[in-house]
Amino acid sequence: MVGRHRLVFVPLDRATVGPGYLKVAFGKKQVKDAPSIETDGELVAADEEAVFKHYGLTYEPGAGGERRLGRR
Repeated sequence: MVGRHRLVFVPLDRATVGPGYLKVAFGKKQVKDAPSIETDGELVAADEEAVFKHYGLTYEPGAGGERRLGRR
């Protein structure tokens, strides 16, 4: 994918923020292998659980069935 960018999903729990950087609690390979979307794409609700599973987290939709991941 030359010239194309993709957005990856990574949990920000236990992340460290500093001037000009964000350090997450997951290794570079795990983040690179995470589910991703095109920069102008959208993660469909049916694929949210895969993101949680990739990082070993339990996925539970909201009480009303709403989505759990943030959207832009």
